[in-house]
Amino acid sequence: MCTIGYGDITPNSPTTKLFSIMFVLVGFGFIDILLSGMVSYVLDLQENYFLRAVKQKGENYMDAKSGAGPGSYFIDVKKGRMRIRMKVGLALGVVVLCIGIGAGVMHFVERLGWLDSLYLSVMSVTTVGYGDRAFSTFSGRIFASVWLLVSTLAVARAFLYLAEARVDKRQRRMTKWVLGHDMTVADFLAADIDNNGFVSKSEYVIYKLKEMGKVSETDIIRICNTFDRLDTGNCGKISLADLMENRH
Repeated sequence: MCTIGYGDITPNSPTTKLFSIMFVLVGFGFIDILLSGMVSYVLDLQENYFLRAVKQKGENYMDAKSGAGPGSYFIDVKKGRMRIRMKVGLALGVVVLCIGIGAGVMHFVERLGWLDSLYLSVMSVTTVGYGDRAFSTFSGRIFASVWLLVSTLAVARAFLYLAEARVDKRQRRMTKWVLGHDMTVADFLAADIDNNGFVSKSEYVIYKLKEMGKVSETDIIRICNTFDRLDTGNCGKISLADLMENRH
C-alpha cells in the first residue's frame, strides 16, 4: 500500500492475487485518508503550538516600527499561520528523522552495515524499493509496517509543501509585478466594467485581483448574480428591507 514493493513476499495463487488486488485498491485509499487526516491533525497542533509560543514570548520583543518579533521570519502572526518556509523545513526535518530512525533499526535489528542501512532506508522512504535489500526478521517487518506508512506520507507532505512554496513564490512575484505595472489604455478599457468612461476604485481593485489570478471572471459573475438576487429593487444597492424580504 506504500507503493514500495520489495518483492521478497509475493502472492503465488489466484486467490491470494485477487485478494491482493482488492486489498491494495481499497486499503490504499482508506489508509491514505486515515493517515493523511492524522498527519494533518498533528501538523495543525504543531502549528498552533508555534503560534501560541510566538505570541506569548514575542510580544515583549516586538519591533515598534515593523511590529515584527523574533519569530516573525517563521510565523506570520497577523495571518495566524506558519510561513511556508517553516512548513517546508519541518516536513524535510521529519523526512530526515524517518530516514535516521529507519537506518538505525536496520543496523541494529536487521544487522546491516551502516551504508546498507542508510541505502535501504532512503530507498524505502522515497518508495523506490529496488528489492535487492529488504526486511528479513520478524521484528524488522513489524517495525517496517508502521514506519513505512508514516515515512511515505511524510515524504508526500514534504513534496506538497515544496510545491506550495514554489507556487507561493511565483504568486508573490506576480503580485509584485502587477502592483508595480502602470495602467495602460488597454488596461483602462478592460477595467472599465460598466463602460461609463472612467474606472472606479472598486473596478480597479477587481481588475488588479483578476490580473493577480486571485479571482476569475466566473467568480465575479457568480458574485454579481448573488447580488442581483438580493437586490430585489434593482437599484444597485442592498437595503435592510431587501435582506429581510429575501429571508422571508
